Amino acid sequence: MTPSPDPQSDRKRLSADELIAVFVALTSIGAIFFWSITHKDDGMGVPFLQSPTASVPPPAPSVSPSVPVAAVPSIATSARTVPSPVPSEAPASPTPALPLAPLVVAVPNAAVVPSPKASPATPAKQFADVPSGYWASVPIAALSAQGILNGFPDGTFQPNKPITRAEFAGIIRRAFNQPASRAALKFNDLQPNNGAIEAINEATQTRFMSGFPDGSFQPNRQIPRLQVLLALATGLNLQAKSPANQVLNRYEDAAQIPKYATDKIAAATEAGLVLNDASPQRLNPNEVTTRAEVASLVYKALQR
Repeated sequence: MTPSPDPQSDRKRLSADELIAVFVALTSIGAIFFWSITHKDDGMGVPFLQSPTASVPPPAPSVSPSVPVAAVPSIATSARTVPSPVPSEAPASPTPALPLAPLVVAVPNAAVVPSPKASPATPAKQFADVPSGYWASVPIAALSAQGILNGFPDGTFQPNKPITRAEFAGIIRRAFNQPASRAALKFNDLQPNNGAIEAINEATQTRFMSGFPDGSFQPNRQIPRLQVLLALATGLNLQAKSPANQVLNRYEDAAQIPKYATDKIAAATEAGLVLNDASPQRLNPNEVTTRAEVASLVYKALQR
């Protein structure tokens, strides 16, 4: 005979299950209550309790302040600025990126100080008394185009007019760009208000010209050929390659050359600065120099 189940034992088993269910329910309610307290602004923080129309806005894209947005810099005459490429997206980095500096590429200026003083070139002037076939027409045209030699208000050049020492100092100042190698000399016949004082000072500072033993400059004295050749050879620091007496023996009038000038006149002769095409055996050192002759001598000195 089969024994019947004990109703008391079944009641005890059900009571244990109920206790477990109650514990789980209370734990779930407590967790929901705790979450709702800590996230009270989020609809109790439970996804299925939030409004179905609520949406989370996408995060705004972050712009790195380290990458400036700038226009392409303009091109300067002496340098070009090449901007570095700006990336479309700044790479994620725990530290801010450094600003991208533009790359500056300098364009070298090839400006070189020439032997003659730089001056804007102007068209060669046409002088009424300097025809195209004149022996010094090329030097006169070249120097007048550079502003080294000028004509007169009546449109003439007067090529055969003797030139003075003050006028020659002005030509030296406009033609050459030699550095000063000594202080300006003081002369007892020059006043501070003399119109040629600046040109004379520069001509003496660069050693193209000097004064006379008595301390004078004699600005209005006509300059002889010897002094012109001596000035060019000294100012340009020309040196004779052969002994002076051997070079000057070619001149019939070499005895007229002062001893202090023999080395420089020999250097000028070797450099081809002497104007004696008509009579190569004569130097004529004491003849006054004309404007055309000075133009030819300075032109030759600039061409060497």
